[in-house]
Amino acid sequence: MPLLKDIINMIKDIRSTSMAINIWGRALNIPQIAGGLIFIYTLEGSLVLIAEIAALLVASQIHKRSPFSRLMGMCHLPWLALAPWLLYRLQTVEHGPFLQAWLYYVAVTMCISLVFDVCDVYRYAKGAKIYRWSA
Repeated sequence: MPLLKDIINMIKDIRSTSMAINIWGRALNIPQIAGGLIFIYTLEGSLVLIAEIAALLVASQIHKRSPFSRLMGMCHLPWLALAPWLLYRLQTVEHGPFLQAWLYYVAVTMCISLVFDVCDVYRYAKGAKIYRWSA
């Protein structure tokens, strides 16, 4: 499956560059996928899982065409709507303690990632097209 191969190649490339980015990527993606699968029976779990899979697909295609492009942050555009919605749902809908903890984790990491993404897209627009890491 070519799309899965593109995702795997992107992850391998990222792991070979920066330990900090590698750790952040795992802290961001693994809980979203695992929790999305665990809580798939909920609207929140399903939407987080769908958004995460879509983000990985989009990021891998950007990376395939322009490795380490700062435009990879564009893959999180759906989070601009999803993160506030998750925070709203946390305030208005009763959730079990594990689902609630996971949703807070996801919402916080999404918001942090969105700050990085906005900075990356801004830097891209100013001419810094690719990431430069000192590993």
